[in-house]
Amino acid sequence: MSSRRTVPIAGMHCQGCASSVRKLLLAVDGVRSAEVSYGAGTARVEIDEGRPEGELARELARSLARGGYHMPPGALGERSIAEDVAFRERDERRRVRREGRSALLAGLSLLAVLALGGFASPPWLAPLVAAPAILVAGGPLIRRGARALRQGSPDMDTLVGLGTATAWLAGLWGAFFPGLLGGAAHHVHAALMILTFVLFGRWLEGRARFRAGAAVRALLDLTPPTATVIEEGKEVTIPLSEVRPNQRVRVRPGERIPVDGVILEGSSSLDESMLTGEPFPCERGPSERVHAGTLNGHGALTVRALSVGADTALGRIAAAVHHAQSTRAPIQAAADRVSAIFVPTVLVLAGIAFVAWWLWMDLPAAIEHGISVLVIACPCALGLATPTAVVVAGGRGAREGLLVRNVAAIEHLATVRRIAFDKTGTLTRGEPTLTHIELLGDVDLPQALARSAAVERRSEQPLAQAVVAAARERGLTIPPVRGFQAEPGNGVRGEVGGHALWIGSPRGALARGHGDAEERVADLVAAGRTPVLVEEDGKLSLALGFEDLPRPEAAAALRALEGLGLQPCLLSGDHPAAVEALARKLGIEAAFGGLLPEEKAERVRELGRVVMVGDGINDAPALAQATVGVAMGGGADVALESADAALLREDLGRLPALVRLARHTRRVIHQNLGWAFGYNLLALPAAMGLFTPLGVHPTPAWAAGAMALSSVSVVTNSLRLRRLPIEPPSKGD
Repeated sequence: MSSRRTVPIAGMHCQGCASSVRKLLLAVDGVRSAEVSYGAGTARVEIDEGRPEGELARELARSLARGGYHMPPGALGERSIAEDVAFRERDERRRVRREGRSALLAGLSLLAVLALGGFASPPWLAPLVAAPAILVAGGPLIRRGARALRQGSPDMDTLVGLGTATAWLAGLWGAFFPGLLGGAAHHVHAALMILTFVLFGRWLEGRARFRAGAAVRALLDLTPPTATVIEEGKEVTIPLSEVRPNQRVRVRPGERIPVDGVILEGSSSLDESMLTGEPFPCERGPSERVHAGTLNGHGALTVRALSVGADTALGRIAAAVHHAQSTRAPIQAAADRVSAIFVPTVLVLAGIAFVAWWLWMDLPAAIEHGISVLVIACPCALGLATPTAVVVAGGRGAREGLLVRNVAAIEHLATVRRIAFDKTGTLTRGEPTLTHIELLGDVDLPQALARSAAVERRSEQPLAQAVVAAARERGLTIPPVRGFQAEPGNGVRGEVGGHALWIGSPRGALARGHGDAEERVADLVAAGRTPVLVEEDGKLSLALGFEDLPRPEAAAALRALEGLGLQPCLLSGDHPAAVEALARKLGIEAAFGGLLPEEKAERVRELGRVVMVGDGINDAPALAQATVGVAMGGGADVALESADAALLREDLGRLPALVRLARHTRRVIHQNLGWAFGYNLLALPAAMGLFTPLGVHPTPAWAAGAMALSSVSVVTNSLRLRRLPIEPPSKGD
């Protein structure tokens, strides 16, 4: 038996670090597999459940420490998402501050060395002035690179450290033997420029990565740290972690609701935009559900807590976003394979360039080209291409009421061309409405409907409640009922005003001796309505037709999806006639009714690559079978176990926005990977001097600047996802 865990990893500085971390994790007995994401700062490990978690965690920590990396205490145990996010943010913040200070020191040293050029200073002074920057600002980088090289996993720090140290040592050597390597200042300038550009680029990258990864923190910060509970008639403020289900919680005007629960007292308007993406406040009163993180408006509320912390809708959303950030897209596999052999290849190319230029020209030119090859290479851009885009897209989706559990779902959503829908609760409201009443006997229609409502009022069935609602809408007085009795699978009965009533399905009426029952409702069935018969005193008196009306936004959403190139179809367990009637109304050409859950899943399998949209509970087999399963839900009831994505607001109009977000994300990932591959394919030959006949002659300083720009450009391009439009353009645009 094995299980998968996602743990944050601190100390990674480049994509090569991710490869080193993976090797260190796999070296521990009990780890079956490991996937490390440099962009997300996490590792997903599959571990044997036979080993004690505490022992395995300590061994993993020791193995990581050998490479200069570390994970939080108890990383394999029960840790909250908030703890993991805080651990990663502390590491990112420390690293950004450290690299910012180091870049500043290197930059000031560079200015000082450049200023020396205006004076008749001795040649040994430039290497001496640069030494503090090389040893203090560049020391950690050089040591990490050397350690990775000794462990057989050279990384980006190895390349930059080797280039910086070589340039400074060449300057030091040139100070005493200028005839061999040329003047000292030239090489010292290169060393300091490499260090300054690399550290400044990493500082910029770290700041951008911190902004890109703020989505989960923003979600977690919506929940207040404390809650006011009512104990023995008194209000007591306690930490949120101490709140238990069924406790009464007081929420004052202007406060955020700390738990998922049900309103016991009070009413107010709530801002639920963080959960549903809906910008307008919603009125909530007694017996209605409220969710943690929503902002209370003008009214004071007393709420009975149902779930707290990670069990709330907000907690599950944060968990899904956090999980998605640590998953890997299929398209990233090629980049990972290249990254695994990238640094050794660059070391070989640098050696080839050094030897070739030494033989063809001289030693100073050989050193310059060898250093340029070392520092211009950039595997980090390959490692950042997918995770940074996914992190930003996850945050954007959470703000818009759209949730995606994994990167593969984003890639498939962007390319799938078929989309299948469940009927009830997905394309329809999920609330049957009495739309047709036909007299079958010599009775007064209003009185017969009132008597029927009297019996149905005691039933909890949706069709029964629709009868009661229809009677109330017509202003009818519903009389009392005596002797109510429910007959499962057959109908309900009772006595109203001296009349014996039975209400049930045509099949139940047949069993009661009404041989023409199915003929009496044939027109209702043909029209796609669900039929119910009413019997009074042994004779059929009414035929009732029910419809589950389409959602108001369903037709527009379907047209928008068709405009995006998706072909819709309808899969339902409802009566085929009702399914076909809804399909005609919404303009869906392919519709299949009367399907059991297993048959629906089989139909999805036959459709091939398809998105399945359902309520996420009864449709679990079909959602799991689909290429991408999308659950409809209001946040608290999102069935994320079987769906790959979810609409947090019960609004089909958000589905086209989800597809557009997926397509934008996929496009940005492709742009990032295209830039990363293209940059290295051009930069490495240029640094080796292959383009010298064309006048392209990159110096080590230019190479360092280009390398830093490569990583920063990938992160910056991913940040565009925060602003790219996912809503359809208005008609006036």
